[in-house]
Amino acid sequence: MTAGRLIVLSGPTASGKSALALALAREFPLEIVNADSLQVYRHFDIGTAKPTAADRSAVSHHLIDVADPGEPYDAGRYVRDAERAIGEIRARGKVPMLVGGTGMYIRALLRGLDPLPSDPRVREELSRRWEAEGGAALHATLARIDPGTSAKVHPADRRRILRALEIAAVAGIPPSRARASWSRADTRHGCLFLALWPDRETLYRGIDARTEEMFRRGLLEEVRGLLSRGFERTLKPMMAIGYRHATAHLLDGVPLSETVEAVKRDTRRYAKRQVTWLSSEPDLVPVVPGEASRPPSETVRIYLS
Repeated sequence: MTAGRLIVLSGPTASGKSALALALAREFPLEIVNADSLQVYRHFDIGTAKPTAADRSAVSHHLIDVADPGEPYDAGRYVRDAERAIGEIRARGKVPMLVGGTGMYIRALLRGLDPLPSDPRVREELSRRWEAEGGAALHATLARIDPGTSAKVHPADRRRILRALEIAAVAGIPPSRARASWSRADTRHGCLFLALWPDRETLYRGIDARTEEMFRRGLLEEVRGLLSRGFERTLKPMMAIGYRHATAHLLDGVPLSETVEAVKRDTRRYAKRQVTWLSSEPDLVPVVPGEASRPPSETVRIYLS
């Protein structure tokens, strides 16, 4: 029986999630629900490794191209959209499969929204400080309070820096410690949680190859087009890996070779954070490429039987 079933397929970036998802969806009655925070945005295609039009016509995909670049899209909206898509998929007698590496979105769907505290007055004061002191100063403040969190946030990412400082001010503890309790909360959805788990050397080779392929396919032209449409470099999706680097090349004159290497470096760092997040997930079923163990298709077959 497949009623009420949910499959999650995650893993670090460039580990092969999309290819495996398509293979599983061709073998089982699955529809794919995107769990990548950048693929929700229209016009962001090459740098997000968005599924091709052919892939999307062969297998039903949901929550791709559902927001404009300047439109707010957060975990709360994702959960609402994903719950609706899951319900519609199940109504058709199919099984939803979340595919992506955005841990916050997956965790919010499985465990509920981030319960961390907020205070509008604190947020307003932090916004005033940002305007008066600049992002670098507040990022340095965050580094003193919570080095682990600051290392994950770009110094120009106003939204995430202010949110982290707000949590620290209201909760009185580092945001990383506050978030840890949320990550251990019970799940609201029972699911089969698969995670691709390549060895580090294989993963880094994949990251390097994907980065070079993105530039060959026209990442710079894609970003040039976004800028010509009037999308500011400070928009949330424009701050993503690859996009902010391409913008710096186009607007600030950073050499192309340096730009490509910076994308590889920052993608590897992001992949390490994804692996750390996945390592904390209970009941996770690792899928190790090339390992002589039960193939993921057999695991899915057993789950759906």
